Amino acid sequence: MTLIATTVARHLPLLLCGLIGVAWLITAALWRRGAPSPTSQWRIVALAIALFGLLATMPPAVVAWDQAIAEAMRTQVPRPQLEAAYAITWFGNFETLVVIGGIVALALAACRRWSDLALWVAVTLGNGLLNRLLKHGFARARPLHDHGLVIEPAYSFPSGHASGALAVYGLLAILLMPHLAPAARLPVLLATTALVLMVGASRVILHVHFASDVLAGYASALAVVVAGYALRERSLRRAAR
Repeated sequence: MTLIATTVARHLPLLLCGLIGVAWLITAALWRRGAPSPTSQWRIVALAIALFGLLATMPPAVVAWDQAIAEAMRTQVPRPQLEAAYAITWFGNFETLVVIGGIVALALAACRRWSDLALWVAVTLGNGLLNRLLKHGFARARPLHDHGLVIEPAYSFPSGHASGALAVYGLLAILLMPHLAPAARLPVLLATTALVLMVGASRVILHVHFASDVLAGYASALAVVVAGYALRERSLRRAAR
């Protein structure tokens, strides 16, 4: 296990590119299938909650992997890669997401897109509040990060950067879809996928989060985004009857 974690740390750029490539293939395949049905949307929510629940129980295998990867990142990742990760993690910073959230909310209000505005505020604020409650509920300590680039005193599980990036950038991509040229929609989704993955990866590379923290952040945010969208769509269908 330690050998595999060390190999991951030593070949980080190549493996990250491969991870993004696989994510792009999955995103493109899902795109070709079209928007999920209401039933499928709630299945996604259930699967995301189940994944979060599994990670939250901290099975011994997950804990061992977390510790091995965190130690490998701390001892094997060179300084230039740490500095690159520090630059990328900015896109998931609380202040960054608040500014983006405010700009999008003002734009939606100016365009009188009230349904989108309600969805945006409910999901982004609700996800942020949920993340804080979960952090204090689980009170998991962070891995050792002594490189001096960033100091994170708050609790670790789940990752607020991963959760916030998926909620803000993911929902923004969803809201943009109907207003983009058809040829631009898939590239925007692929770019969003890459950004969200890179923000999450940056937290592990900087060893301010365990890998399971990031996965749990993705899972909790996915549940919030999809549930919020499904409820909004159901409300619109009822209003149209």
